[in-house]
Amino acid sequence: METIKTFPTLIDPRTHRPLSDRTVIICNTSSMPVAARESSVYTAVTIAEYYRQMGLHVLLLADSTSRWAQAMREMSGRLEEIPGEEAFPAYLESHIASFYERAGLVRLHNGATGSVTIGGAVSPAGGNFEEPVTQATLKVVGAFHGLSRSRSDARRYPAIDPLISWSKYRSIIDEIQRMRGQEILRKGNDVAQMMKVVGEEGTSLPDYIEYLKAEFFDFVYLQQNAFDPVDEATPEDRQIYVFEFIYHILDSNFTFKNKDEALHFFQQLRQVFRGWNSAQWKSEEFRNTEEEIRGLLHERAVSASHA
Repeated sequence: METIKTFPTLIDPRTHRPLSDRTVIICNTSSMPVAARESSVYTAVTIAEYYRQMGLHVLLLADSTSRWAQAMREMSGRLEEIPGEEAFPAYLESHIASFYERAGLVRLHNGATGSVTIGGAVSPAGGNFEEPVTQATLKVVGAFHGLSRSRSDARRYPAIDPLISWSKYRSIIDEIQRMRGQEILRKGNDVAQMMKVVGEEGTSLPDYIEYLKAEFFDFVYLQQNAFDPVDEATPEDRQIYVFEFIYHILDSNFTFKNKDEALHFFQQLRQVFRGWNSAQWKSEEFRNTEEEIRGLLHERAVSASHA
């Protein structure tokens, strides 16, 4: 009910009209008949295919496919079919695969193209990624965004864990730079786990700097403010530009006298970067803030020149 009440109030930032003007919502509750819960997903993807044949690009969001799978389990039980793992039907994997395989790009007879992109939310009980629905979904999808309770509790939004998430699609970011970013995040996480045991005092300065680099990367690039009109959606060219700038910072060698000095520097750098994220792309404010960042880096005699 909340979706139906609040969705019409959302404004499309491109057309400045209600987002509901170009949205179809199919909803059902847990109290609805099993057949309705099972068929709703197929109804939605059929409507999406209809608009695709009109040469439109359609985004289908299924929330959640776990409820759909539970409806299939109930229907299978009533039909007295042979159950599979956790009483789900034996054909669970094939049904999930056939649903996601209906997504894709098509070229029409008039030369135009249309597409359906499916994003499915899976709600595993107790956060167990080993349960059948999650495993069947991971086998067929091209990307996985794993939500993390710890990131949510820490107010790090979007609460997507970069260490468990992955994508099979080609990135707009240079592959070597992307892998280096992942390496820094993993090492920073390892140091953070070690610090929980030995404390900050028992951590060497080089390891502590790696931890600060990972935290800096997380705060200024992976997190975003959905309530900021600029930071809520970032164009591709800005993503590439900012990532390359951050990459040169992460790949630079810093020299600090102690951990307090390192912490103060990265906190200051983080605050300026957050302001940079809220500046309009290629605006005067954007250029001035970038110069301020370069000034901070120059004070540390760090080479972070943009390629």
